[in-house]
Formats: sequence, C-alpha cells, structure tokens
Amino acid sequence: MSDRAPREDGPTEVVETDSGELVERLSAGTATLLLAWLIGIGALSTLLGAWAYVWVVSGQRLGLGALFGGFGIYTAVAGSAGPCVLWLAGRAQGHTLGWFLATSAKIALVMVGIVLAFLLLILLVMGGRIPVAGGLAAAGVMVAVALVLSVIWGVATWAADRWIARARVEA
Repeated sequence: MSDRAPREDGPTEVVETDSGELVERLSAGTATLLLAWLIGIGALSTLLGAWAYVWVVSGQRLGLGALFGGFGIYTAVAGSAGPCVLWLAGRAQGHTLGWFLATSAKIALVMVGIVLAFLLLILLVMGGRIPVAGGLAAAGVMVAVALVLSVIWGVATWAADRWIARARVEA
C-alpha cells in the first residue's frame, strides 16, 4: 500500500457504483457512530439551550415532563439537524475549525430566523400585533443562545471530521 492509501479495515470502504465507478464512502459502523454522535450533540445541546432560554426569558425552569414530552422531543429533533447539516456541508473537504465554527453559526442563525419568522407570523395572524421591546429582547437572547450552541456543534463536527480523516489513511 502507498503512504496515503485507504485502510482496508478503516472507517471508509471503496464500493462500485451502478456505472462501474469506484467511490469511497463511510463504512456502516462509522456512519452509525457518526450519526449517533451528531444527533446526540445537537439534541442534547439544543435541549440545554432551550431550558436555559426559557429560564432566562420567563424565570421558570422546565421540568422533566416538558423536556421528555412533546416540547422536548420536537426541540431535540430540530436541534439534531444543525450538526447533521454542518457535517453534510463540510465533510471530508479538509476545512479548518474556523470554517466549521463560522458555518455552524450561519446554520444556527438560519434556524433561529425560521423560528422567529414563524413566531412573528403567529403574533400577526392570531394576535394582530407585532412584538414589543420584550419580544425583541427575547429574540436577542435566542440569537445569543444559538451562537453558543453553534460553537458546540462546530467543534463536535470538526472533531468527527478530523477523526475520520486521520483514521482513513495509514500513518
């Protein structure tokens, strides 16, 4: 084997496509581990962020019923999307930690923008009004929490990317 050849028992495998082209892809074990890692990081960090957000904005702490009920499940599913999208955007391209941090911040801000646009629509349609200063402050807190979460997502995804890059070639 050459100095930079893929390992036969590594995290990737070479497979043939329908057109006969050989491509390298993640092995089933690596893909499963990576998905569990990204979903876990995204879901748990977002649940923690939602808990902190509700506590800061309303002064109430969410209980186990909220975190393991509908609110928690939907929050975890939405949060797990962040690191997964980040992985798909930057996988195996040799990006730096800075790139992962900047891109994760962009993804988090888009996710917050979607939530805030939805909340604004609800306020306009259901209440016939726009948010007051307190609503703008709550939106600012949401942006701040999302940016903190994006750092966690960026570091976790970059670490997974580097681990796979190091493991797929012989030392």
